Amino acid sequence: MDTSNPFQAPPAQRTRRTRRTRRSAAVGLALVLSTSLLGACGDDGSITLPEFTITSDQLDQLLNDAKAQAETIGADVQSLVDGLGSLPEDKRAQVEEAVTSARTASQDLQAAIDEAATASEDTKAEAEQRVAEARTRLDEASARLQSASDAVESADQAVSSKLDELRTEVDKLSADVEDATS
Repeated sequence: MDTSNPFQAPPAQRTRRTRRTRRSAAVGLALVLSTSLLGACGDDGSITLPEFTITSDQLDQLLNDAKAQAETIGADVQSLVDGLGSLPEDKRAQVEEAVTSARTASQDLQAAIDEAATASEDTKAEAEQRVAEARTRLDEASARLQSASDAVESADQAVSSKLDELRTEVDKLSADVEDATS
């Protein structure tokens, strides 16, 4: 019997060769993966991925800033909603939709950043994608705030100014995340 062909070898020999082949393949895959991961690590401890590079200190600062800005946005939203009584119903609805959009987007971004901070190597790309998507929603909320501000400017200048202030906070949060992740 020719034992050089694994399909003609006795079952015990086939099992050993199969295990050895699988083990070799696993070791080779592990080497390739570890090499690619090590290549992504910087000398300063930062991690470089196709999406962005961020050190742990920058991430901590980003988390703290995002939390503070999200709280500021939440307080601004509440203050704004409390002062909408003077607006006509259609304008009030537009403002409420815009400020709700801003609050939700800032909360989503904060949650996505928190998730990215605790993501494993396996889930890091997904977490980074969620940060990018949340940032896009924040930019959309900014556009809604601008539109609402323009719509109510003639009806209530104070509400329009508050919307502009809120939009400035939203834009700052978006810019801070962009700066930290680029």
